[in-house]
Amino acid sequence: MPLDRPARPPAGAVTDRVRSAILIEAQRRKLDPATLLDLHAEAEYLGDLADVVADVEERYLMPKGSFVGAVWRRIHGDAQPQFERDREQTALRRPREILLELPDAEFLTVIEHAIQLAPGRTSTPAQQIANLYEYVDGALRAHGTPYRATTGGDWCFEWIGDPKQHELTVQPALRALADERLRGGPRDDFERALRKRRVGAAKDREEAIIAAARAVESVLKVLYEEHDIKKPAKHELAGLFNGLAHPDAAVLPGYVQYLVLAVGEPRNHMAGHGPGSDVRAVPEDLADASIAAAATAITYLAHQLP
Repeated sequence: MPLDRPARPPAGAVTDRVRSAILIEAQRRKLDPATLLDLHAEAEYLGDLADVVADVEERYLMPKGSFVGAVWRRIHGDAQPQFERDREQTALRRPREILLELPDAEFLTVIEHAIQLAPGRTSTPAQQIANLYEYVDGALRAHGTPYRATTGGDWCFEWIGDPKQHELTVQPALRALADERLRGGPRDDFERALRKRRVGAAKDREEAIIAAARAVESVLKVLYEEHDIKKPAKHELAGLFNGLAHPDAAVLPGYVQYLVLAVGEPRNHMAGHGPGSDVRAVPEDLADASIAAAATAITYLAHQLP
């Protein structure tokens, strides 16, 4: 009988511990940190490591020099460099520390690019690359990170949020969206929400909330088409629901209003109108909750198709 050990608490992110295990496994396959970043730069059409660092700061809306500063602090703590240029030069000589400091989505994108390009660019056999992909997925699962390897054979990782929540909400919604009638707008919108949440920068979390609400609106529109009911003049969430819940249509019961419309309020308050030059600080947990709310609504609505 195996020992009864406490379950490992979910990491909730791709922590240093998870990354270090992945980097060690990659090193065993002759994919050292410098090689990983070189392959990433090639895939992203970037010239060198300095361009990779600058691209990360721009993509994730970081103040200029902040990523290099974070790498420096990882190496030297609070000690100040003698010259400011030493900060960047030191960081660019430490590819492992750069990989440990990258945002989760960018770290996994580096691994994706390495796995996709390594068979043609390195001496590592293709089977070892496939084994590395499986290892990375196992590490992500074992430590309870919110990412998983995709099953479509494209050597990518997807954001799933909390694994239990994904199993109970997102997976049923994706199964419902496999219906031919929902594969256009509804599935595209919902998958865009998942992709944007994976990236996880402030603007992407805002767009994830918008896409989640649009996915529910898209399913409601399909219900109008499939039940041969004329759509209302305004195709906004509440109006679409009210038309289907009206006694003349009676497609939806009125008492599920809050279940179906839950995703609308975060969109209206945090993502529905232009913020001007400011970037909204959309909390991660609100983006996660919006995707879960959309998934629950989609699964319910799909069952109302004729």
